[in-house]
Amino acid sequence: MPKKCGIVTIVGRPNTGKSTLLNTILKEKVAIVSSALQTTRNRLRGIFTEERGQIVFVDTPGMHITKYLLGKFMLREIQEALEGIDLVIHLVDTTRPPGKEENMLIDKLKNLKIPIILGLNKIDLRPVFFDDYIKLWEETKQKKAQDLIDELVLLPLSALRGVNVDKLIDTIFNLLPYREFLYPEDIISDFPQRLFIADIIREKLFLLMKEEIPHSIAVYVEELKERKNIFFIRAIILVERDSQKAMVIGKEGSVLKKIGQSARKELEELLEKKIYLETHVKVKPGWKEDPLILKELGYINNI
Repeated sequence: MPKKCGIVTIVGRPNTGKSTLLNTILKEKVAIVSSALQTTRNRLRGIFTEERGQIVFVDTPGMHITKYLLGKFMLREIQEALEGIDLVIHLVDTTRPPGKEENMLIDKLKNLKIPIILGLNKIDLRPVFFDDYIKLWEETKQKKAQDLIDELVLLPLSALRGVNVDKLIDTIFNLLPYREFLYPEDIISDFPQRLFIADIIREKLFLLMKEEIPHSIAVYVEELKERKNIFFIRAIILVERDSQKAMVIGKEGSVLKKIGQSARKELEELLEKKIYLETHVKVKPGWKEDPLILKELGYINNI
């Protein structure tokens, strides 16, 4: 019997809950989550397969205004994630008013010839700007919401609590075409292991450092070896200034130790292997503008 299959890109401003939604759908962590901006920097595919078919979700960086080469890479990731796909989820945070980034994003979406789902997220909180996002789309399309039924599906949800997530999946399957699966049924993500490990460490940095230096931090895995079911990982944490290095290391190494312990514990749970994690902090001024460093970090493929 033919099954549904297609590619669905999730887009939105930073912190709208895109990665949380993907993790909730897959019932497994494949994307890091933090309140810091630029948590997601790469496109990440999560594959949901069940009896009705297969949905390949593409999680994207948050749409934002930027002047850095890293930021421009992230915006390019969004644009490329909108090409050759079957459906878009425009995820919005109904507890925050629409901003300039929302208009930038809608400008990219408005002329797409594919179904769009407006995911009105965080309805479990105080969704005081719920109607503002609907109005924004009405003004863009110059139609009332009830007349947008063939172009836009409105769906209130809570990615964190799982509210209406099943309904979202039902809606997507109804809109996807019949075709052969794009991935084997036992695959849930095609994100490279080194980048996944680096992202887990970066998430712990974000959670511990709060808002102090998130934009200035990057992580890459310099060495990854497996011996007798033990993963030996050597990770490099990049910062831009000596003062930031001191903050990441902490007094007598206390902060770096907490980061390493937290990351190691989660990696052991996710990879189901014993982990030996070694972390080092290096100062690289202006790394966000250095193409060679960005390539090493996995952000730029060709320079």
